[in-house]
Amino acid sequence: MPQPTPPFQAIPNDMVHLEGLPSLAEDALASLEPSYGRARGLVFAIGTLGSGMAWLAPMVALTFWGDGDHPPLGVWLGLGTAWVVLMSLWGLEEWKGWPVRGYLVREHDVIYRSGWWSRSWTAVPFSRIQHSEIQQGPLGRWLGYCSLKLFTAGGSGANLEIPGLHPETAKNIRLLLENQNHG
Repeated sequence: MPQPTPPFQAIPNDMVHLEGLPSLAEDALASLEPSYGRARGLVFAIGTLGSGMAWLAPMVALTFWGDGDHPPLGVWLGLGTAWVVLMSLWGLEEWKGWPVRGYLVREHDVIYRSGWWSRSWTAVPFSRIQHSEIQQGPLGRWLGYCSLKLFTAGGSGANLEIPGLHPETAKNIRLLLENQNHG
């Protein structure tokens, strides 16, 4: 005969006092590989040059080879101003955001911080990590950096990606995670 289901029991859910939580020392974050910074600078330069040419080429072509029926100068100046503003914001984020980027491997979790304009802190506990992946594209192989991706249960993609790691550092972190989860 089946046992009757016990009545609903309340599970305690006490309030946590924030004063007692440990603080995160921002100076404890490890920096990313300088070669990754150079790669980001290279991508910024190519993006700026490419988008600048995409703006400038039609203007020059219409001016020299057009039939005289082209957009007024105000349109070109407006588009050029928008391009300068967008490229300046991107460049400012790269320049000011680079020193902010960093990671920290603690006893029970991995933390990654990025962004100057919009700061992001991501922490993933070891107990939630299902698997990890080290990824290195052609630019990373050339400049000597890679990315470590951490996947957690129920996620559709990487829940944490730490770009700009030295390949040996990425392998060591991955080995630590495997030992924590299987040891």
